[in-house]
Amino acid sequence: MSNRARIWLASAAALLGGLYLLSSILFPFVLGMIIAYMLDPVCDRLQARGIPRTAATVLIVGGFILAVVVAIAVTAPVLWSQAVHIIERAPELHQRAQEAIEPLWADIAPYLGESVRAHIEQTVAAYAGTAAGWLGSALQAIFSGSLAAFDILSLALITPLVAFYLVRDWNTLLAEIDRRIPRPAVDIVRARAREIDATLAAWMRGVATVATILAVFYIVSLSAIGLYHSVLIGLFAGVISFIPFVGAIVGGLLALVSALFTFDTPTMWLTTVGIFFLGQIVESNFLTPRLVGRNVELHEVWVIFSLMAGGLLFGFTGVLLAIPVTASLGVLVRAADDYYLVSHLYDPRQREKAEPEDAD
Repeated sequence: MSNRARIWLASAAALLGGLYLLSSILFPFVLGMIIAYMLDPVCDRLQARGIPRTAATVLIVGGFILAVVVAIAVTAPVLWSQAVHIIERAPELHQRAQEAIEPLWADIAPYLGESVRAHIEQTVAAYAGTAAGWLGSALQAIFSGSLAAFDILSLALITPLVAFYLVRDWNTLLAEIDRRIPRPAVDIVRARAREIDATLAAWMRGVATVATILAVFYIVSLSAIGLYHSVLIGLFAGVISFIPFVGAIVGGLLALVSALFTFDTPTMWLTTVGIFFLGQIVESNFLTPRLVGRNVELHEVWVIFSLMAGGLLFGFTGVLLAIPVTASLGVLVRAADDYYLVSHLYDPRQREKAEPEDAD
């Protein structure tokens, strides 16, 4: 292995190690970088029209923050009221679930042996206790402690600052990075960087549009049939729809559970499930092909795998980084595959074809 390769491998290892060690504080910075990446093209257009870069950055970032604040102000009361309604109705929901399950269990239990019945009852009780304990721990971790308050404060203060400075200095930073690329590889790196940028931008724009359309569709449809917690469920299903099929499946299950306690007729239960089935059909056959596009070349399996791997390694920060990293690796892998297919490793005759040219 050459010294150059050792230096690059050591640098990559040091970078990954540093990211892993600092993963607990990276979230507001990574979120600010993603926001800056999305807002930079708009800032470039304003600058091209004669507006100074700093002034354009203030307008764009300020407008984005205002839009987020307005969205929170509009949706938070509805989400809060529905969350409180779920908590208040928890005993009732538990009672109704018990009343629905007990007759079924009474019909099934006589056909089971005593040991099997006891084992099932013990297992259900154990898992129910585990789930309750996990939920309580999760709620405590989210809503209590100075760390949670610090995370919320850092997200509200640091993320806008990071986004502002990155948008303002984006072109300068790219120029400095470009100036430090090894000169023999500068053309290749620039070409690959343009491919990564095009792939990532197309994916982010398309997925954000699809998620917004689905969230509105689910909220309006579920509210129209009178489902409890329709805004909460529809918004959640739309937001997580960037994970293929997960939005429709998880949202559909949550909506079905809510429908069981909202409606008394199987027709309405089927209608609730049908809304998510229709949403998945439209998303798969119309929205994603037209708005995301097949040219993005981020396969659904790799999207799911990258999100799970990123979450496992770096938590929610890893989820944010998963798609950019996957898009970058996809471009590099496709470039390596193209190089391999025209190399003598794939076809020894490639060397024979190249020799006359070399001889000339």
